[in-house]
Amino acid sequence: MMYSNFLASLFAFGLYTLSLIILAGQAFSWKEDRTHFYVGRRRFGFFQSLSTFCATWMSGASLLGCTMYLYQSGYEAFTGSINGWLLGLVFLPFIVTKLRKRPVLSLPEWLGMEYGDARLRTLSALCLIIAYALYIVIQFVVFAKIVGAMLNTSYILSSLLVYLFVLYTTFGGMPAVVRSDMLNFGIIIVGVTVAAVAILMRLEGGFGVIHEILLRKDPSMLKITSSEGMLFTFAMILGWGFGVAANPQYAIRIISARTSRISLRMLAANAISVGWIYICITVIGLGGRALLTMDILFGSEAAFTQIFSSILHPVPAMFLLLAVLAASVSSANSQLLLAACSWCYDFKKQDKKPESDPMEEDRFLLHNRMAIAAISTVSLLISFLRLPGILILGRYSWALVAICFFLPFYFSCIKIREGAFQRHFGGIVAAYHPRRPGRSSA
Repeated sequence: MMYSNFLASLFAFGLYTLSLIILAGQAFSWKEDRTHFYVGRRRFGFFQSLSTFCATWMSGASLLGCTMYLYQSGYEAFTGSINGWLLGLVFLPFIVTKLRKRPVLSLPEWLGMEYGDARLRTLSALCLIIAYALYIVIQFVVFAKIVGAMLNTSYILSSLLVYLFVLYTTFGGMPAVVRSDMLNFGIIIVGVTVAAVAILMRLEGGFGVIHEILLRKDPSMLKITSSEGMLFTFAMILGWGFGVAANPQYAIRIISARTSRISLRMLAANAISVGWIYICITVIGLGGRALLTMDILFGSEAAFTQIFSSILHPVPAMFLLLAVLAASVSSANSQLLLAACSWCYDFKKQDKKPESDPMEEDRFLLHNRMAIAAISTVSLLISFLRLPGILILGRYSWALVAICFFLPFYFSCIKIREGAFQRHFGGIVAAYHPRRPGRSSA
């Protein structure tokens, strides 16, 4: 039985790998420039935009981290984490027109143009490189742990696999990322749906049955606020919400859509798609706790595979694990592309497309691919270190992004523009200074 499960997992992983190679490979072009590489020449249609937006939204931290947060803490996780992500989605339609009115290829470039200060562009580019390098580490860790559980491979080998996956899908630029996201979007939807239905069938009832079992086994799971108080929960909601609302990986998808109308339709449809995914995640996390209570001793990634491989039939368990893999790849390649853009295009300020030397553009794109390889290598090496939990790393990354972009996106009035660089720099120092009073040791 175990051998047949291994063969099924190997077949599913091989099929996913082959599909990813074919889809992403079709996006490579002999006639490419930076506009094509960064934003696909702003020609993405509705389904392409929706797929890449939703697949990027659901990272490994979202699927695995939120599921395990629900499993360990109950309704508190929905209140503090999922509501925060959904809050961020509410803000985004209000910046569609503002983002699309400027012919930019990156969000640091937009920030520099909006405020007329090149220093802001440089500072925000450096912040994005740091934030995304950290968040890519999360995707590497999640992918490696899941593949290791599926194929019984070592952590190092599994990490090298995700490293190659992400490099390949990012080397083709935004078009390759979008094509791979179309596959990942479908896998995520199907994976969480199959797993949630399988858990409800095992419980022989709906969400009410889960609630009753949790009330009987562990009433503390039904608390909607953190044990640290309502203020802490509210701060968590705002932290996630502002980080999501200001995140360039979502804003660049608004810019790369063919029209503003497509961008707005994409955001509306994304609310339905991610809403469904979060419902399924909630059923999986709370239903898993209702079926099996287990102490988390070796990290949420290892516990995730152990718990859901125990309570689910091998087929729905395989679908769920594939959904986590797809979410990890779709977030990592998007963030890696933006980090490379921040270094090569924004930090070095290579704005103008060369006209005298046609090979100069090819060299510029080669430098981008070298940056992609360098940043992903650094993230891979960091993933081998002893790190805090994936949600903690995610909060640090998203907070840095929020400091840089939230106010400029939503409150860029004349008064706020004055002294913007000093406020941004001071906010970053205040938020991350190691001796800041009250700073958590986590």
